[in-house]
Amino acid sequence: MAIEAALKGGFKLKIAGSKAGYFSLNHPKSNQIEFLGQVTDKELIELYKGAKGFLALSRDEDFGITPVEAMSVGTPVIAFNGGGYKETVLNRKTGLLFDNYSVDGLISAIKQFNNLIIDPKDCIEQSLKFSKERFKKEIKEFVEKAIKESGKK
Repeated sequence: MAIEAALKGGFKLKIAGSKAGYFSLNHPKSNQIEFLGQVTDKELIELYKGAKGFLALSRDEDFGITPVEAMSVGTPVIAFNGGGYKETVLNRKTGLLFDNYSVDGLISAIKQFNNLIIDPKDCIEQSLKFSKERFKKEIKEFVEKAIKESGKK
């Protein structure tokens, strides 16, 4: 969908990852689409940092770490309004959630996204809600509270 939207909508798209699915199909050659293949973690961070936005397009992602990774370096996300994206992406604050799951719906979302002003600091702040440190702290507090309450009974 992202490739078709880029070609139809006239925007540039970089795709990182090992070849699977659409990668293996014969697609039209275009200077708008760049297939990067497998990248290192360091290269991925640089891609996130250099991106205007990150596309998260799974229909029903249970959580999805990639939008959080993108936001952790200040990059906003365009995501389908479903699954875990509804929890990780703050609509119109750290990115844009869209409902029309189609090529035209994505193109429309990208046009809306281009008119938004998103503060990279908001993206970073949102990503911290999903940090390992926060998780450890809250689990510890939860367990301590449960122990304390079980002792009262």
